[in-house]
Amino acid sequence: MNRFTYCNPLSIPEIPSGRFLDAEQTNKDPREFADYRSISDPSVVYHNGKWILYPSYSLAYVTEDFMNWERVDIGIPHLRYSPAVTEFRGKWYLNGHMLSELYVADLPTGPFKLLGHMTTADGKQIRPADGCFLADGDRLYFYYHSGVEPKGADVEYMTATLGVEMDPERPWQMLAEPMEINRYEPEKVWQRMGAHNQNKRMGWIEGQWAKKIGNRYYLLYSGSGTELPSYANGVCYSDEGPLTGFRDQVKNPLTRKTTGLVRGAGHGCLVDGPDGSLWVFYTNIFCYNHLYERRISMDRVWMDENGELYCSDLTESPRFAPGHEAAGEDTGWLDLTQFQRPTATSFAPGRDAIYASDDSVLSWWQPAADDLEPAITFSFGGASHYHVHALRLVWRDVDMETLDGIMPGAFRYVAEYAADPALTEWHTLVDASGGERDLCVDYRECDGPKAYGVRLRILGSPKGITPGLVSMTAFGNQ
Repeated sequence: MNRFTYCNPLSIPEIPSGRFLDAEQTNKDPREFADYRSISDPSVVYHNGKWILYPSYSLAYVTEDFMNWERVDIGIPHLRYSPAVTEFRGKWYLNGHMLSELYVADLPTGPFKLLGHMTTADGKQIRPADGCFLADGDRLYFYYHSGVEPKGADVEYMTATLGVEMDPERPWQMLAEPMEINRYEPEKVWQRMGAHNQNKRMGWIEGQWAKKIGNRYYLLYSGSGTELPSYANGVCYSDEGPLTGFRDQVKNPLTRKTTGLVRGAGHGCLVDGPDGSLWVFYTNIFCYNHLYERRISMDRVWMDENGELYCSDLTESPRFAPGHEAAGEDTGWLDLTQFQRPTATSFAPGRDAIYASDDSVLSWWQPAADDLEPAITFSFGGASHYHVHALRLVWRDVDMETLDGIMPGAFRYVAEYAADPALTEWHTLVDASGGERDLCVDYRECDGPKAYGVRLRILGSPKGITPGLVSMTAFGNQ
C-alpha cells in the first residue's frame, strides 16, 4: 500500500556506529563517550531509475521508492567522511575525506578498486578534505576545502573552497595549482560559527558539491559547523567557467533549519531526479552522545527566473517521493502527536513519556527497567478522530556498546489505533513484531483508519539494548 511518500529524517536501515571514526577525527578514546549510530554527508547519484546513497561511516544504499533501501558492499572497507563520487568516461570514481586513494569501478555500486593517489601538479600526494568531482564533457574537475590565510581580516581561522582540473587520462593527477573558488566571509552571517552564528572571527566553509546546470556552474557548500543547529548549505555559481567567476546567489542559504527533528541542514549534494526534478540531500544533527552524531534528509529544489536555486521548505512531514507526479509536495498529512501528553506504562528517571512528543532529538521516553510490557499511548482528544496515513518512530539505542558486543538491531513492536473515544477498542496499525527491519528512524505508511488515538507496544529489542523513543509521530487528517 505504498503511496510513494518519504519523510525526514530518511528511514535508512542498518545505520552503523559512528563512534570509531568520530573518535579518530576528534582525537578521542572511543571509551570516552557512549556508543551511537550515525550517518551523514550524503553523496547521491540517480542512475538507471535507482538512487544510490554514499554516506559517511558506511558503504552505500540503493532505493527506487525511498521506502525500501538496500545496503550494498561497494568493495571498500571504509570511506571515512563525505565520499566524492562521479561518472566520467563510462567509469565511476570515488574518493573519501582526507584520503589520498582514488577508486574506480564499472558500476556505481562497484566493486571499486584502487586506481591511484590524489597528487598535486608538482608530484606531492595529498589528502583532500570534503572533496567532490565535476565531470564536464571530456574534462574533469575536483573541489575541496582547505585552511587559508585571513588576508588582513579580523578572523581567527577560516577555510576556502579550492578547485582544480584533473588529468582525464590519470584522474588522480592535478594539472595545475588549485584555484580559490570562495572563502568564508564574516559579513555573511549564516557562514559564521556558533548556534546563533555569533562568532564572526571563525568560519568553516566545507561540504563541497559541484554541479553544472545548462551553462551555469553551481557549487553547494556548507557553513557554521556540522555539530550546530545553524549548520546550513549555501550556493555560489559562475557563468564564466568551472574555476573562475563564482559569486554567492541572493537566495542563500539554500537549506537552513534550527529547530525540530530536522535541524542543522548542512553538508549535502544536488541530484537530478526523474521528470526534470532537482533534489538536495543534506545532513542534520542528532548530537547527543557526540558532536558529530547525525542523520540524513532530502527535499525538492527549484530554480527561479534568475537561475538561482531555492527550497520552498525543509520538511518533517510526509512528502511525495521522486517519480510521483507531485514529487516534493506536501501530502496534507499533519502531525497528530507533537506536544500531546502521552501516558506510558512506566518511565525511567528523567525519561518521561512527554519526551516522545517534544520535537527534540536530545530527549526520549524510556520505560523503566522492570517494565516487561512497555507501552505509550496518545489520545487525539475526546471525540476528535483522524485518519492515520503514516507513522514515524525515531529510536535511540540506549546502552549500545559495540566494543563489548552489544550491537544495534531491529526493535520489535506493534503500533495500534483506537477505534473508540474511550480508547478501549484497539486494532493493529503497524505490525513489526517480527523485527525484520533495523530502522532507527522507522517510517511506515498506513491504511488511513479512523482513529481516536494511537498506542505503541514494545515487544523486544536487541540483546543488551534498552529502547529509547525519541519521537512517535502519527500523520493524518480528518
